[in-house]
Amino acid sequence: MKDKKRWILSLVKNSKQHQKLKAELAQLQINLDSTQLKLLDSIKQNQILQNQLKSQESKIKLQDSKLTKLTPQSYLRILEIHLAEHCNLNCFSCNHFSQLAPKGFPDILQFKQDMERLSNLTFGLVGRFHLMGGEPLLNPNCKDFFQVTRKYFPKSAIWLVTNGILLESQPKDFWESCRENKIEIHPTKYPIKVNWEVIEQKCKDFGIPLIFYDNSNIQKTSYKTILDLKGSLDSLNGFSYCHQANNCTHFKNGKIYPCSIAPNIQYFNAAFHQNLPITPIDFIDIYKAKDYHEILQFLAKPIPFCRFCNLAKWKSIGEWKTSKKEIGEYLE
Repeated sequence: MKDKKRWILSLVKNSKQHQKLKAELAQLQINLDSTQLKLLDSIKQNQILQNQLKSQESKIKLQDSKLTKLTPQSYLRILEIHLAEHCNLNCFSCNHFSQLAPKGFPDILQFKQDMERLSNLTFGLVGRFHLMGGEPLLNPNCKDFFQVTRKYFPKSAIWLVTNGILLESQPKDFWESCRENKIEIHPTKYPIKVNWEVIEQKCKDFGIPLIFYDNSNIQKTSYKTILDLKGSLDSLNGFSYCHQANNCTHFKNGKIYPCSIAPNIQYFNAAFHQNLPITPIDFIDIYKAKDYHEILQFLAKPIPFCRFCNLAKWKSIGEWKTSKKEIGEYLE
């Protein structure tokens, strides 16, 4: 009888302990749920703060970019020069209009005169030259332009910007000129057949830097350049957002332009019977500029032609494709 009573008391005691444990576990679960909610809320608040910080960072970068475009630089960082107006690749909506341009090369004697004048104006201080096009290797006298550029700008970097199609077929004197004039070859890899292994070996043999734009494994995508044929856009706003402004400066026939669009719009006009005009205040003539300061001041402000570029609508359209030479490639 005593054992039975003891057993019953034990069951009652155990039951109370179980109830107590159950209550404690329930409270613990409540506490865990509360902690989890607080943690999730904290994570959410942290994510909101991170997004706000990223937004502020983007705004600061945008303002810095605008400020850079509108601030005269200490010297020309990049100067683009066409060695050929036309191209052998026919890219969609090219912003140099090379697929629309007729065959054309700069005159070497005029080029020499222009580079001498530019060197005197700039004291030979230009960060980097992009010898390009069009496709520069369509010019059979590339090496002469290398030599002239290096003569007047001994301390500048000189890049040959090419699609690479004609590199493999270049003669020995081309490669020797690249080496002697310290030319760097900077191709863009398009989704076309080019024997890059042979070209890489050739560059290695002659000690010439071969550096791909973006990354050697990245293929080129097509980008749509949108123009406003009425010229109704705000020039200052367009200039301040333009990725070329005060960056991709273009040099053609003794004149300096703030971008590649204005100096080559003639090919668009001719192909599509348009008249997007270039005026004497859309460029600065190196033979009329009194000094380097005047050139740098000119490049830090919009030109009248900026009103034709609809920068807000420029966009990537994905995979690279060829041009059909239709005006729609440049319209919204």
